[in-house]
This record gives sequence, structure tokens and C-alpha cells, in this order.
Amino acid sequence: MNSAPTPPSDDLQPYAPQSRSWFLTILPVCLIALCAELATAILNNSTLPVYFHNGLKIGTDVLTLIMIPFFISEALFKSPLGVLADRFGRKPLMLAGALVTVFTPLILMSIHYDPAATTAVAMVICFGFLRLLDGLGGAALWPSLFAYVGDTVPENKRGAAMGLLNVTYMVGLALSFLIGGVVDDAFGPIFTGDATLSQTMRTVGNTIKDGFGHLRHHDHTPVVDAVTQVAAQPEHYFPSFYLASVLFAIAAILCATGLRSKAQIRAAAQIEHHEEEHVTWAGFLEAMRSVPQFLAIAFVTFAGIGCIATLVKIFAMEEFKVTEKEVGLLALWPILIIGALALPIGHLSDHWGKTRCVRLGFVVCAVGLWGMPISFHMHSAREIGFIGSAAVMGLGFVLAFPAWNALLTTLADADKRGTVIGAVATAQGVGVLLGVTTGGLLYKHAGHIAPFVAAASLVTIGMLLALFTIRESQLKARAR
Repeated sequence: MNSAPTPPSDDLQPYAPQSRSWFLTILPVCLIALCAELATAILNNSTLPVYFHNGLKIGTDVLTLIMIPFFISEALFKSPLGVLADRFGRKPLMLAGALVTVFTPLILMSIHYDPAATTAVAMVICFGFLRLLDGLGGAALWPSLFAYVGDTVPENKRGAAMGLLNVTYMVGLALSFLIGGVVDDAFGPIFTGDATLSQTMRTVGNTIKDGFGHLRHHDHTPVVDAVTQVAAQPEHYFPSFYLASVLFAIAAILCATGLRSKAQIRAAAQIEHHEEEHVTWAGFLEAMRSVPQFLAIAFVTFAGIGCIATLVKIFAMEEFKVTEKEVGLLALWPILIIGALALPIGHLSDHWGKTRCVRLGFVVCAVGLWGMPISFHMHSAREIGFIGSAAVMGLGFVLAFPAWNALLTTLADADKRGTVIGAVATAQGVGVLLGVTTGGLLYKHAGHIAPFVAAASLVTIGMLLALFTIRESQLKARAR
């Protein structure tokens, strides 16, 4: 080490010393997170799985291979990019991460894929490479975003701040299925040639006037015709690709104009500037040894989440016989309600205790996940039971993860915060990678419900690790 020790994270004050200013401090971060999460969820969860599977007629096994590079890239690059964020600041990394994904959806939808052509394998490789770039963008954006909150919000308000970020995350996730499906259903006919712009705008106007039930109950509209023909017309999904690019562009503009640089953070917090440390392998390992239980829990838990992450929409459309828009409507209200609870739950972790919230949240997540395969076999009300179980899982998520992220920012010194968060995010990414691979294979060869059983089992293991390894006394000793 060739510089004086950086003060503990609790000594790093926010821009304004008054605690009431923390909300304004992270408001730009929340807007960035909302745009980025909405765009990411539209691509990963709503559009791409259905575009590849239904539009291009790619099987779930090959679809899994296309999606895997995203998670490989996230897993490989989150740690080194977290180190770079510690060295050069959060803002440049967040800006670069958002900019990367502005262009990849536009390139992806311009690739013409024909399963019978000799170029089919090359096109699949191109799809995978673009997914790898998207993962690189996410690896640059998200660890820096959480570290930025740790840099600018006092420790006794971080649970609430992370809870607010969870609100934006849940809102983005909730709206992704609905918005992705609605924009495709509404504007897809323009790209497939089934409707002109004026016809589409009249349909959209009627939909707004009559409510979303209009498209569901009137089969004669051009939009529904496009949905029934979408297997032969993948262009139907192009509007959601454009929307994702626009959302990432907005996130990039917000990064450039709404965030403080590293120098501004130090100046506002009245932290003396020291010569930068050189990044060393020994220093990286030292940072990892401070949170070993978090690495293990992140890996196992997100392996479970990965088992179902890319399959939920396909599962709902195939098992419940619903359209894209209907999937969004089914998911919308439970997730919005959970999102509304995220901020008060974040405040709860500041007052009740972060470790308690993490442990209880994991228990609730596991209960909800087990409810999904169990309720599926309750034939009289399996849709309601399935959605209710997913809502319980979401409630556990918003209880556990604001406290989880707040704990990480507390345990890491300011000059290692990005490194630690990036390392835990890498463990998450490796877990998701394993889960996505396993889930796709299980879905095709062991039955559609098998990935949900695997997910529940893995999250239960993560719950047990959280109950037995995260203890308040150990965390206080490390934080001192």
C-alpha cells in the first residue's frame, strides 16, 4: 500500500450533512436505475425469449445458449469493473455501461436468421456476442450504481436508500412485461405489414379509450391478427427493441448530467485526496475475505433465480394460454404493490436491523418459490396460486435485498466498495449463468415445472446459509 488508509465508510459523509437530503442525492440514481432496469427487463425477460422462441423458432436449448453469454459477461467483468470504479469513479463506468446497450438491440434486430440457411450457426453466434456486450454494459453499470449510493448516503439511511432503489427495480420489472407486450401488440403490425401507421394509431386510441380489455376481447383488430401470425413475422417484436434503446439512451444522458464525479464526491464530503492505490491481487483477495458468506449465498440463491429467469414468460404463455399483453397484466398489480412496500421495508431495515431483514427475506423468498410448483398442481386455481406465490417471493426479495446491499456498503471501506460489490455481483452472475443453463435443459427434458422445483431448492439452501452465517456480532466486528 502506498497511500494513507481511507476512512471507514461510515466516516464518508453525503454531499449535504442533513439526513433529509439523501432522497435528493439519489434521485438521479433512481431514475437511471428505473430506465436501465425497465430496458433490461424488456429485453431479457419479455422480448428476447419470445422473439427467439416464437418469432425465430429457436428451441429453448439453443435459446439458452444464446442467453448464456450475457451472464458469462456479467460474471467475468463485474469484479474488474468494480475495481476500475474504485479507481476512476462511479460515473464513467455507469455512463459507459448505459451507452453500450443503446446500440446492441438495434444491431440484434437487424440480423436476419433462417434456421435452414448455411449461415444459421453464424447468426446464432452473432446473437450470443451481442448478448455478451449487453452483459458487459450491465457489469459496468450496476455495481457502480450501488457503490455510488454507498458513497453519498450516510450509513443510517442506506437501508431506506436501497429500498427506494428496490422500488424502481420492482416498478421496472412490473412494467416490463406489460409495456414490452403492449408496444409490440400496438406497433408491431406496422413492421409486419399488417397495418398502416394510421390504422395502428386508431387502434391505440381505441385501446386507451376503452381500456386494455379492448384488444383482448376483439379478435378482428389488426393487432390480434399480428399476434396470431407472429410465428412467421418476428418483426412484430421490433418496437420493444427500439424502446429498450431509447430507455438506455435516457439513462446515459442522466448519468452524464445528474451524477457527481469522484473528485466532487471527495470535495463535498471534505475527504482529503490521497494518491491512488495500485490495484493488486492481494488487495482484491483481502476484500473478498471480508464477505465470504455473501459470496456463497449470492452464488446459490441466484443460481436458483436463474433457473426460471428467462422461462417465466414462455411458461405462462404455454401453460396458461395467454398473450404477451395478458402476461404483463397478470404480473402488473402484484409487482406494483410489492414495489410500493419496498421503501417502507427499506426504512424497516434501518431500524429493525439489516441482518434480521436479510434472513427473514430469504425465508419469505423460499416459501414463495416453493408455492409456485405446488400451486401449479392445484388445477382449480393454479393461475391465482402461481401469481400469489410469485408475489410472496417478490415480497421476500424487497425485504432481503435493500438490507443486503446496505450491509455490503457498510462492510467495505470507501476505496474497496466497488471491488466488494463487484465481487458479490460476480458470484451472483456465475450463479445465474449456472441457473439459466440448468433451467433451459430442465424445461425441455424434465418438464416445464422442473426449473421451478430446482429454483426453490437452491434458494432454500441460500436461506439456510443466510440464517446460519450472517450474524450481527460478526458484521459489527468487521465494520469497526
